[in-house]
Formats: sequence, structure tokens, C-alpha cells
Amino acid sequence: MKIFIVKASIIFIFCLLLFRFTIISAINNYERKLVDFSSTTNRTEIKNNFFKFIEDANKKDKILYEEDAKLLSIFINKLIRELDLK
Repeated sequence: MKIFIVKASIIFIFCLLLFRFTIISAINNYERKLVDFSSTTNRTEIKNNFFKFIEDANKKDKILYEEDAKLLSIFINKLIRELDLK
């Protein structure tokens, strides 16, 4: 009976450690990313990068590839039809 309790304790501790190093660390990683994304400095950095990208795109003759332009055109036309905008 004593051997069973020792083996069960070792297995239980192993399962706890396995859970800690897999599931909990993944959750902490996503939580850290969420906090970083929601911080004010990071939001302003993302906003600045976005506007810089738009500024660079406006300097080009063509912003989209032909395939992307067709897909967006079809999508926007469907939205307009669904919203009854003319």
C-alpha cells in the first residue's frame, strides 16, 4: 500500500508540473501579448506605423495588386447591394 501511495504521489506531481509548464505558460504568454497590445504606448506605435504605411502607399501609383483590387471591388459591391446604397 505504501508503494502505491508513493507512485500515485509521483504521478500526481508529474501531472501538475506538466500542466504548469504547458497550459499555464501558454495562457501567461497570451495574457502578456494582450497587455502589451492594450498599452497606450504600443497603441500609439501601432497607429503611427499604420499612418506611415498609408502615407507610403499614397505615394505609389498603384496601391493594390490587380487580384486584390478585383476581390475588394466584388466585396464592396456586395456590401452596397446588401445595404441598398446607390
